[in-house]
Formats: sequence, structure tokens, C-alpha cells
Amino acid sequence: MENKSNQSNNEHKEEAVITDAKEFNEIQNELVEKSKGKFIKPPLPKDAKFTKVPITRNLAISLVFAYKHYKYGDNKLTDYFPKKILTQYLKEYPHITRNFKQLVYWDLIAPMPTSPSEVIYKKGWYGITENGIAFVQQEIGLPKYAFVHNNFAYEHQTNPYVMITDLIDKNALKELLKP
Repeated sequence: MENKSNQSNNEHKEEAVITDAKEFNEIQNELVEKSKGKFIKPPLPKDAKFTKVPITRNLAISLVFAYKHYKYGDNKLTDYFPKKILTQYLKEYPHITRNFKQLVYWDLIAPMPTSPSEVIYKKGWYGITENGIAFVQQEIGLPKYAFVHNNFAYEHQTNPYVMITDLIDKNALKELLKP
């Protein structure tokens, strides 16, 4: 009888949901340490060429809707959602989510980890980050350009910085942020 009870408890622990952002960040940091360098900036090949990627109005609009999904739904900072969920909000903006995953270059969204013991992501699932929330709330600015090689942002051009209101007019942003 005790074995069944202990087995049931162990199974329940594996299925636990993390709702505390601090605990979530500690677990993520532990995963990064265990990843044996998967998240450390990979060495850049000598002949590598960067792609200069700007943060655009469309990316900012996509982020606003990710923010709204987080803020007005029953979501927490540790929740992830499929990119396709944004399309329900973005009917007026066809194809706007095409480059949505580029928001990772500025740490505005993060891919969903799927394994507690190694770094594996669920394709197409993302969560908004604290930087994403702060950018939408006009608390921080971002470098306008990321220099990307093999889908990894190696550097950012620190001048100019942009606020979300540089990408979306203040009145349009206010309208977009309505529940």
C-alpha cells in the first residue's frame, strides 16, 4: 500500500506546475548550467556573416498581443502559448506573426522548455518575458538592431535605442492595449 502511495506522490511531483516566477527562473538557470554550453554564445565561425535584424512595428504589435494574452487571460509569466493563438487576435493584421520568433533576439519572448533534465523546446510555443512586459509598458528601450548568425543574436547595435512608442504611435498603442 505504501509503495502505491509513494509512487503516486512521485508521479504528482513530475506533473507539478510552476507558478512562482522566482522558482521558475531558478529552475531555468539550473537547466542552463546542465545544458553543457548550449546557451553560452556559440563561437562565431571566422567566415560568418551577420544578418542585421531590426525590431519592427509588426514585431511590436505581435508583442502587444502576446502581452494582452498574458495580462488579460488567466495566464502567468511562466505560461507558454502557441504562436497560432495570436492569430485569433490579429485578424486585422494578416501575416503579422510571420517573424514573431525574432522577438527572442531581444529577450522579449522565450521558447517553451519541454524537458526537466535537458534543454529541449516545444516548437512554436513561447512565453512573454519580463523584458517583453517592460517594453510594452514603456519602462525600457531596446537596441533597434540585432546582429544574428544561425538564428542566434550575437550582438545588438546600442545606438539607436527605441521605445515601443517609436514603433507604434502612442494613440494606436493605447487602442491596441485595450482589453
